[in-house]
Amino acid sequence: MVQIDRWFPSSKRCPTKGFGYINDKLSLTVWSWTSPSSGTPHDRDMAAAINIKAAGLVVLASGATGAGARAA
Repeated sequence: MVQIDRWFPSSKRCPTKGFGYINDKLSLTVWSWTSPSSGTPHDRDMAAAINIKAAGLVVLASGATGAGARAA
């Protein structure tokens, strides 16, 4: 198991490769949104899943282990 930062903006970050735009104004009542940087529509839960997986893979690739192994 890899732990990522509790406040990592997983559902607010555009998961489209090469973009990574963070939609800071996205409220919890919004379930889908379109990234202004990539023009790609995103389902909030799918974006979160993609971003959490990517963050976890970064931690694993870094070789970090234990409770201190966190992705920013």
